[in-house]
Amino acid sequence: MQTHSVKAGRLPSLDILRGLTVALMILVNNPGSWSHKFDFLAHCPWDGCTPTDLVFPFFLFIVGASVWFAFRRYDHRLSGKALRKIIKRGLLIWAVGIVISKFPYYDFPGGEWIGWHDVRIMGVLPRIALCYMIGSVLVLSLRSTRRIAVAALLLLTGYEMLVYCLGDASLEGFFGAKVDTALLGEEHVYHGYRNAAGERVAFDPEGVMSTMTAVVNVLLGFLAAKCAAGSGDRRSGMMRVGVWGGIGIVAALALNTLIPINKPIWSASYVLYTCGIAAVVWNVVSYFVDRGKGVGAVGRTFEVFGTNALFAYVLSTLFAKLFAQIRVWNAAHDALVTPYARWYEMLASLTTPEVGSMLCALSLVALCWLVTWPLYRKRIYIKL
Repeated sequence: MQTHSVKAGRLPSLDILRGLTVALMILVNNPGSWSHKFDFLAHCPWDGCTPTDLVFPFFLFIVGASVWFAFRRYDHRLSGKALRKIIKRGLLIWAVGIVISKFPYYDFPGGEWIGWHDVRIMGVLPRIALCYMIGSVLVLSLRSTRRIAVAALLLLTGYEMLVYCLGDASLEGFFGAKVDTALLGEEHVYHGYRNAAGERVAFDPEGVMSTMTAVVNVLLGFLAAKCAAGSGDRRSGMMRVGVWGGIGIVAALALNTLIPINKPIWSASYVLYTCGIAAVVWNVVSYFVDRGKGVGAVGRTFEVFGTNALFAYVLSTLFAKLFAQIRVWNAAHDALVTPYARWYEMLASLTTPEVGSMLCALSLVALCWLVTWPLYRKRIYIKL
């Protein structure tokens, strides 16, 4: 982990978009009650895309855009120094993901150590790490827009050929699940999905094979940043980004009839759809921020998260895991509950279960913001 104090060299609109994405990541991952959520704060069970399903691919798109800005000092070439930096940062992000997965390592209410025998090897941070490393090496090696675009097309096409030649795009038929189980072991794979019989199955939405298409989010983010900032006229560059984003959305919707938009297997149409929306949203944010209109209070709120994105995300995970280890008395149920559950019940009693669940998650977002705000004011950026 590195701490930098930086005064310049950041693009406000990208920081704001990144901060908005991280705030949404914290929001959707920490409801007061998993049984009471608004539909837009829940993932689609399989095919389809809700606002929640946009969050993670947005972040990977932003990772790609950030790569363009971060490697300007290397003239966007893959040198030995650049490669060492990529590998070091990627492994650090992955390691942090593994380390926090079992935090705090001891189950205080249960009175026993938390075992590592079933640690999930893949996950959000490991996927970010993999996509960052593979995507960075590809864009710095290929360099030209045409070659990067061809690589993205080959990854999307090759992946879909594997999906439909080795199985299908269903939970039971997806070939990637078998690959994950064989490579990682069933105990190290996510078990949150249920089959038709209602049984939990080994299926990882951040699996090894679907990383092929997730990398394309990084490639397209890099191309968007190159288009936006690579020429002298950033305004026209951002307009082109918005136009290409709109084309991506239309192409994804047209492709959806053959290859459904699907987050769990990270389908090609899902990549085009999410990157298209990310590009359009970035163009809108840039219009209000990067063109002399100022960041504003709302923009500055999200910029706080954007300048320390992964730190804020990790912080939210640590807070959630700490709250799960504490017990407070709930007189209404004559039982001990976690502070988070008690807080949810108080909010739900004053509003509705769904509103209370969302307000509970927003409370955690606010807590992480309060911790991150002093770092932002002192321009201290913690880089994982």
